[in-house]
Amino acid sequence: MKSVKRKLALWMCVLLALAGCAPSFDNEEEVIEENQDDTTQQETAIIPSYNVSEEEYKVILPYKLSKARGVIVNQVANRLDISEFEEGLRRHSKQSFDPDKFYFQEGQKLDEDTIYDWLGREETPDDKEEESEEGKEEDPGLNPIIKDDSDKEAHRESPKYLSHILEQDYLQKKGENTVELGGISIGLALKSNYRFQTEIGGPYYYKDISMKEMLSEGKKIAEEVLKRMRKMEDVPDVPIMIALYREEDRGSLVPGSFVAKTNVAANSSSIGEWETIDEENILFPSDEAEEKYTEESDRLKTFEQDVAEYFPNYTGVIGKGFYINEELQKLRVEIPIEFNGKAEVVGFTQYVYGLAMETFENYYELEINITSGNNQESLITRDAGQDEPEVHIYQ
Repeated sequence: MKSVKRKLALWMCVLLALAGCAPSFDNEEEVIEENQDDTTQQETAIIPSYNVSEEEYKVILPYKLSKARGVIVNQVANRLDISEFEEGLRRHSKQSFDPDKFYFQEGQKLDEDTIYDWLGREETPDDKEEESEEGKEEDPGLNPIIKDDSDKEAHRESPKYLSHILEQDYLQKKGENTVELGGISIGLALKSNYRFQTEIGGPYYYKDISMKEMLSEGKKIAEEVLKRMRKMEDVPDVPIMIALYREEDRGSLVPGSFVAKTNVAANSSSIGEWETIDEENILFPSDEAEEKYTEESDRLKTFEQDVAEYFPNYTGVIGKGFYINEELQKLRVEIPIEFNGKAEVVGFTQYVYGLAMETFENYYELEINITSGNNQESLITRDAGQDEPEVHIYQ
């Protein structure tokens, strides 16, 4: 009985400690979110008091889902591209919309129907005439026109370049208790490889799209997207940042990357200069990694050899490096191993921790995931500039 009481007292202490550490929401700020659409009433919103990081955006509450939610899953083939595209656009938005002054909100101007319409192909003269007779006024697709969908060469000459259009909104304060849309970021996901069929159920054909060709077409599409958005009645004349993302092949183990971006001033409907973005995601081991990033490639090989000495029957180490201007920013390492018990997990994690200290320099972010089957066993992380990693062993 005394043991039970001691356990209960211990749990009460833990709960009180957690309650003391929990953030207080008394300082949350209630504001009015103004809408530029006259048909929509003003809404009460909340600006949270706390943020997960000074480098991240605060999110206006209640959280609003994108008007085009779910479209990206049907349009971008590689799931890794989906995550990199969304997170990368928010990362690049920080240079245009300061997180200290702006709040993040998922896109509210481009809805599902609009996105699907714009992702289609440009209409043929016959299609335009038919729509005119029916009184339709939809914008045509932004991908090149094709007259015969069963013509293989026509597909190769006019591939679909555009996979998806992603909108992110950035709100800012106006006065003491009002927020309004202060900027919009638009991401254009563009294909590096076009897959197509000439008949339903028929074989798939492929066409590689060069960087030069993709950039040329992507910039034309960006001009048209900007013009269309400026014509929308509920889109205010705010700055718009547009970024071009090059997708990887659908079977790639690493995502693609952003390749160019531009900032368009408020009230402007034309694009000036484009800024080249030098980013890439590299797979280790790979021929590309061996050729371009020999030093990191050798480090991963040494790390893998040391792991093999401790656990000879493991399945292999996989590394994924994110580079900006050919400088490593983040290295994510996956170590899949079959364990026979929790003690083995602890011992192996301790060993890997020591290897990480000895092998990997601390000027980049590091993440090591140790897995067994579909389960995450332990996680080792280290922020850039941090001397010692942090370890978490899952129960």
